[in-house]
Amino acid sequence: MKKLLLLLLVIVTLASQDVMAWDGWGHNLIAIIAEKHLTPEAKAQTVKYLGSPIYNHATWMDLVPLWHKKRIPGWEQTSWWHMATVDRVGKNRYAISNKRGSNGDGDLVPNLVKCIDNLKNYRNLTDSAVMINLKCVIHMVGDMHCPCHIYYTEFEDCFSRKIDGKHYRRHDLMYIYYNGKKTTNHKVWDGLSIREIWPEFGTDYGKFRTELDKLPQKRREKICKGSIEEWVLQNAKECRFIYDDITPNCNIDRKYLLDNQELSKRQCLRASYRLAHILNECFK
Repeated sequence: MKKLLLLLLVIVTLASQDVMAWDGWGHNLIAIIAEKHLTPEAKAQTVKYLGSPIYNHATWMDLVPLWHKKRIPGWEQTSWWHMATVDRVGKNRYAISNKRGSNGDGDLVPNLVKCIDNLKNYRNLTDSAVMINLKCVIHMVGDMHCPCHIYYTEFEDCFSRKIDGKHYRRHDLMYIYYNGKKTTNHKVWDGLSIREIWPEFGTDYGKFRTELDKLPQKRREKICKGSIEEWVLQNAKECRFIYDDITPNCNIDRKYLLDNQELSKRQCLRASYRLAHILNECFK
């Protein structure tokens, strides 16, 4: 834990401001919905350590690549923390994988668990350490639920695939077309998939929150049962089909996203409710 805290403390001193930028928009929406379900104590504590509501800090971890480009040390470890890795162990069953643990720092799953454990001990941490762990948890819970933030070890290198004799990345570097415009599979699912359900809302977070956040308390409580590992495996099982549906250079349109809108809505709400649940438990 000391190693993790030291690394994070180095990183936070390098960030002079938060970025208001799933993509930045998707992360913010998740945090905005989560904010509505924080207990008064959790809300007060998060504002105390962050200085403002959690949605203002939802994209903090995405600054890491910028620090790398500026040759600022400390980025290497956290750059692995945005993705969860799973092994196929049956027809439609998965297990948490340690294949990417060879870097010495693992990926999203062990580090999210560590950050949550740190927050549960927040009274014994410095204010800076609490702040950093909070920002990491806010972001990683969002990433964990994004359909394109899962590495399946059944693919070569966890994320590439051989199709017609050629290897293609299954995420950022796999180009596709959305309504004829070149983009990536990752970008389509990283926020656009939600916005395209109600294009008339533009980027109005309030309208999206009102439309999405309608589940009764018992449904929300059911969603929040289980562990980080169980949630990751649930996401891996339910998101796997998009890796077969969307192939390199294919053209998809809004109809495809509307046909699969339940996945987008479900993953967004799971991330929101589980983030609130985690923070409420940490700041009891």
